Amino acid sequence: MNELVLRTIVDAQYAESILQAKAPGMKVISATQRHHPFAGFVFDVSQLAGRVGRTHTLVDYFSGKAFISGPWQAADPSDSIGFKPVLDPQWNTIDFDSARQKAKALLATAALRRARLAWKGGVREQRSVGKVWKPNWVLEAQLDGKSYRIMVDGLNGGYFFIGS
Repeated sequence: MNELVLRTIVDAQYAESILQAKAPGMKVISATQRHHPFAGFVFDVSQLAGRVGRTHTLVDYFSGKAFISGPWQAADPSDSIGFKPVLDPQWNTIDFDSARQKAKALLATAALRRARLAWKGGVREQRSVGKVWKPNWVLEAQLDGKSYRIMVDGLNGGYFFIGS
């Protein structure tokens, strides 16, 4: 099974600034980078007027959630010093073939929504990667006397609370 470690686009300082812009009183205590395992697929998707668009998708091995990503940028091998993979929690995990089906279904639905009834179909896999390690930041923070754990996406800066 081939592997790819994605380059971190959002560094720890920027991750912190994203949260502080939303909650100015938030104090970040620590930021730890973690790499989460995804199945990765690159598809050619038929569009209107006979055009074909290349689309990258990632499917979370733990949750099974599929999403469209930007083109992948591999991490510099020297960056692997801080590589900390998240271990399989043994809950709700999916296999590679199920991930492939989820990615195809996501793209077919997205293309159909965009083109409506004019879409003739057509999702063709160009490449797959067994494990794509996606960087995220886990931030321990405090706000108004309460402690929080927040995950910030290392690719696009999206975030969600994972504990308090």
